[in-house]
Amino acid sequence: MIRTRLAVLALGLLTAVPAFAQTTVAGDWDVTISSPQGANTSKISFKQDANKVDGMIKSMAGETAIAGTVEGDEVKVAFTINFQGMPFEIKLNGKVAGDTMSGKTDFGGFAEGDWTAKRSDATAAAAPAATTAPAEAAPAAAAAAASATTTTLTGFGGKWDVTLKTPAGDFPANANLNVDGGKLTGTFGSQMGEVPVEGTIEGNAMKVTMTAQTPQGPMTVVLTGDLDGDAIVNGKAEVAGMGQMEWTAKRIKQ
Repeated sequence: MIRTRLAVLALGLLTAVPAFAQTTVAGDWDVTISSPQGANTSKISFKQDANKVDGMIKSMAGETAIAGTVEGDEVKVAFTINFQGMPFEIKLNGKVAGDTMSGKTDFGGFAEGDWTAKRSDATAAAAPAATTAPAEAAPAAAAAAASATTTTLTGFGGKWDVTLKTPAGDFPANANLNVDGGKLTGTFGSQMGEVPVEGTIEGNAMKVTMTAQTPQGPMTVVLTGDLDGDAIVNGKAEVAGMGQMEWTAKRIKQ
């Protein structure tokens, strides 16, 4: 009799297990990570096998592998970037709530921030349906788009894919630059966040300065380069305390 009761109890426990469904994060997410330098939004594509997750985090700087676990509604993932020639791990710990996630970011143990995420398909579903423009409006819309493209793709203004050539290999980044007369302003960013830049233009030559907040403290970087169509060439980066490095950039056409 006792054995029969134990068998019934065990069967009851086994059949109850499916009630505790494993949280699923597989799919595409829009992730916003807030660092000491500001917020930066990237795409993450997750694959999941039981409580193990892995995938890629994608931004204008490129793709980086990301992996971790999901236990109940708790998610813990991490990815590693190359920062100043050294591996730098960034951890995202948080909770899943339906089509959203949120939590804390650990920047290699040196700083903390917040992060949030929303499923990409949920974002798309929440967006209002586009209204079909009348046929007579199409030429005007096309002209406006062409005008905007022409403005964006003139001189140093616009968005750029940047590659810094460090002793440890290429370090991807991005820049969003604005031109006002001989003045150049904007932002320079990577998966560590964004920092403001400002400088000058003389002919096809540029010179900008930025101050990055690193785990070792503030670091001043002076970038110079020459415009060659949709590329910036002959780029030199004077990094305080590290000497000179080369860099290049290619315009992101929109």
